[in-house]
Amino acid sequence: MDSNFIKELKEIIDERHLLKHPFYQMWTKGTLPKEVMRKYAEQYIHLEANFPIFLSLMHTVCGDKYDIRQEIVENLHDEEYGEENHRELWLRFAEAIDAKREDVESCDPIPETQNSVDAFKQLSSEHFLSGAGALAAYESQMPEVSASKIKGLKDNYDITSDRGLKFFVVHGILDVEHADSWWEIIEKYADTNELKDRVREAVTQGRDALWGFLDGIV
Repeated sequence: MDSNFIKELKEIIDERHLLKHPFYQMWTKGTLPKEVMRKYAEQYIHLEANFPIFLSLMHTVCGDKYDIRQEIVENLHDEEYGEENHRELWLRFAEAIDAKREDVESCDPIPETQNSVDAFKQLSSEHFLSGAGALAAYESQMPEVSASKIKGLKDNYDITSDRGLKFFVVHGILDVEHADSWWEIIEKYADTNELKDRVREAVTQGRDALWGFLDGIV
């Protein structure tokens, strides 16, 4: 999984890793105002609510490649199954930072949020390798980001409840597996220069869509 191509893709992501964004640097230092964090909660719900759609769009275009279809279904199950589905866990985090559940659920996306959602929808629907590249850029960052968020919330914002932190705890575990599945798909199927170029572009666009989303928050 650490082929030269996968290493190259990871380096592309690291160039604009989310933890380098001013939003997360403020979160880590404890200088992010609580009202900005609540705005983030209201906007990120749109990415979280659409993530199963990204997976479904990718599932539609991967044809009869059963191994890919199975990975997508397992990821989708993790997102949506049960009372503690990921959208519900996000709403519980929002409540922990004093956001009202109904406000988060009813808030309209700002342009930067909509652009990010649209980018992932487009990439997920155009080719399974584009979807894998974009979602690798997304989910490969989440374990490190989640760990940083948990530490910042505990150290700087006195948010320590399991209920409020569980979204990040879960993503710190599951997204290691999810990202590895995307890397495996890319390594197996991106076997021509043309397909590798497609993946590079998708990784870059996915990375930039998330960075752009944060630009709209701060």
